[in-house]
Amino acid sequence: MQWVGPQKRDTLFQGIASGDQYGGPTKMAQILYESIEAKKRLSVQDVTSRYLDWWKTDAFDTGPVFDAVFAKINEGPWRAAAAFQVHLELNGETAGCNPVHRIAPLALFRFVSFNALGSIARKEARITHWHEIAGDMSAVMAYLCWCLLEEQSWEDAKSMTAAMEPEAWDLIEQAKISKDGYAPNVMRTAIEFLDQPNSLERAFEFAGFGNYCPVIVGTLDALRNQQAPTKI
Repeated sequence: MQWVGPQKRDTLFQGIASGDQYGGPTKMAQILYESIEAKKRLSVQDVTSRYLDWWKTDAFDTGPVFDAVFAKINEGPWRAAAAFQVHLELNGETAGCNPVHRIAPLALFRFVSFNALGSIARKEARITHWHEIAGDMSAVMAYLCWCLLEEQSWEDAKSMTAAMEPEAWDLIEQAKISKDGYAPNVMRTAIEFLDQPNSLERAFEFAGFGNYCPVIVGTLDALRNQQAPTKI
């Protein structure tokens, strides 16, 4: 089996959309999904090309780092040079949550090995966000999604992810509950609401117009509440 099937795919995307107030994260996740499905792996060149095509047409709600990187890529520099240049221009402030928002579809594919999930998520994050912390949080999100797609409990998913990504999990535990877009704070805030009842409602009330933690809460809440298939 190369992927988990259409029911769980639909649940994942419905979850992203349920927490996405503006649509940008949902679209980026769809682009990533389509690229991996077509190439049967993460092709950085292919997904970068697809992101660029979207950016050149009707891109929206991308966040400033994504937008700045693709403005440079559109001018001609190689993708890694563009991401690094933006990182320098922003004084290293490229540890935002955009990669976390878009990485969830990676967990749908079973030709991606569980042990490689973190490194692949980090490669995808670096297309736009050079700071290693952005990749760390993207890896955490990929593992949480994978575990929940395998119908592990929320507590088991957290424990497994912490075991796979101990340093990244430590960053989350040291982060703060916040409305900002710094990736560890976004993950910490999302987990805080996921540990409470009415998770998504509480996340929306807290975030207001900030399209940060609700995207993660919506995704993970949908996956952990998915209905197991009927066994015959």
